[in-house]
Amino acid sequence: MSLLAGHRCASIVGAEPMVWAGSADPITKSGCYVLDGVLVTDAEIRRLTDREQLTSTTIKYMVGNLEWSGPVFQSMTLFVSSIFDPYRGSGNTFVVILALAHLALAPLYFLGYGPLARGGWWALVYPTQALLINGLLMIMSDPGTYGSSILCVPGCNYSAPMWLFLAYYPWPPPDVIRWRRGVEWAALAFYFLFFLLLVYANNGNVQRLHVVSAAVSAMWLSVGYILGMAINKMCVAAAEKQIEVQQQNFGEFFDFLHSHVKSGIASIRADVNDPSRIQEKLNELEQAVSNYRIELLLTREQVPLAVLLSERIRTFSGVLRIGSTPRVGPASVARPIAILIGRALGDLLSNSAKHGATAVDITCHISRNRISVEVSDDGPGLPEGILEDEARSLNHLRGAARSIGGELTAHAYADKTGTIMQLDIPLHNKKATT
Repeated sequence: MSLLAGHRCASIVGAEPMVWAGSADPITKSGCYVLDGVLVTDAEIRRLTDREQLTSTTIKYMVGNLEWSGPVFQSMTLFVSSIFDPYRGSGNTFVVILALAHLALAPLYFLGYGPLARGGWWALVYPTQALLINGLLMIMSDPGTYGSSILCVPGCNYSAPMWLFLAYYPWPPPDVIRWRRGVEWAALAFYFLFFLLLVYANNGNVQRLHVVSAAVSAMWLSVGYILGMAINKMCVAAAEKQIEVQQQNFGEFFDFLHSHVKSGIASIRADVNDPSRIQEKLNELEQAVSNYRIELLLTREQVPLAVLLSERIRTFSGVLRIGSTPRVGPASVARPIAILIGRALGDLLSNSAKHGATAVDITCHISRNRISVEVSDDGPGLPEGILEDEARSLNHLRGAARSIGGELTAHAYADKTGTIMQLDIPLHNKKATT
């Protein structure tokens, strides 16, 4: 505990201990807490991610992956403008060059080098670029033609990606976030006035057609902004769902600690004078923790095989004498395959113990397309026809293996003093990975 944390907590040491149980939130703003009579600090408690923080992280991740579409859209807008809008001299050719330059930026943005992905003051690149390009298009337009189309001014949609990203990118500081939407709509109104200013600069006056053209242009930008607000709502909903899942996972983990770990420790304390009972309780506690670790492990899309095999074998270390164990290195398998392997190894070791074996050897072989797990024991052998008995777990295991193109087989040693069980399944069968 740091000196600062010790000082913060010293003021409440004499306070009534508070006990966290059930759904009560252990996270307050006091800086230190008493959990079941034990004083802990902020640093010792794993916090749930804050909703705003998670939303901001989610949005920045989305922007980093989508920002490349901005220069692509702007490039298309410039290409269309070079074809349909009247530019003087070689203006149309220059607009095409601008379009190609934007297209060249897309790969850089795709790799995460876009202004919003970089963050900070880099975000100002978008409004600066939009103002410059729209102003440049006006300068290259034939005099008296800018804003003369009721559809929109030349290149009016150029800044649409900026407004889309602006609507959901977490740009405002916390103290002004409540005014965010007002500021953004005011910025859209400014852009309408900016279009009118460009119209005046090109035409020398502003007529009704010019106002309509600028208004339609601003309307198209508003569509991009509203779409961005919808994406923002999606991000907030996704963040809230992640927080909900996180809270549920924390609750389940707390229940596990309470129902298995804490109760196991209490049982060990109660039997402190009985070494055999203590060993039994420790084995039960170790098995409960290992099973929970396997459950968490199997939530991954790709499961490290060595960890899975090690955890499953550990649950039987107090029941069977484990001889050789598999060495599989850094290999990983898809979750459905890992679930089947974990289930198979548990069933095979359980059956070895159930039918009188005292020692087992476990091997695992991985080829390019298949994986084979073999368990050999020193027991009296399995009952005849056990794999065909539909009431047995091994029959169900063989059915699961066959459903994905695998097989479960049983062989007896020549002297009939043990059994070799082998599970062989494909690694890349479509049924196995869906």
